[in-house]
Amino acid sequence: MPKRRLPAALLGARIAARTAPRGARELVEMPRTGSVGEVSRHKRALLVTFRRDGTPVPTPVWAAPAQGRLYVRSERYAGKLKRLRNDSRLLVAPCTVRGRPLGAPFEARARMLEAAEEPQAERALAERYGLGRALFERTMDLLRVDMCFLVITPGPWESATAEEHVPR
Repeated sequence: MPKRRLPAALLGARIAARTAPRGARELVEMPRTGSVGEVSRHKRALLVTFRRDGTPVPTPVWAAPAQGRLYVRSERYAGKLKRLRNDSRLLVAPCTVRGRPLGAPFEARARMLEAAEEPQAERALAERYGLGRALFERTMDLLRVDMCFLVITPGPWESATAEEHVPR
């Protein structure tokens, strides 16, 4: 259903942002020597998006590598997507389930996938996370949560073009 979110999603997101583990916000200051390969060796990835005022916001997610990029599924109206619509730059690093960084970050850009591109992202995530993710997705379908896919393309922020911004 359009604009349908998980019950209490906003409250949960605000609590998670305020209780981010030590090191998650400091990730911005670390050398950017990470890679997609390093993230793919861990179960979760930490996405650090930026508010309009430049404040970093860390979010742990499931991310699946494919063809040198990462694919992520999220609620269409989640805060990270709102931030990515304003600024497609993000930092990505491997992390724990609570978002404690486990390695160096790398610079990347993200954009929301079109419907025709979604099967590749779904396939990558399904292969990587198996039954646990299938159960989670079944729950999202039953609750009719409006979901979308993101593709994260690694690369220095200076070289990215305007076409890579998340569509509004």
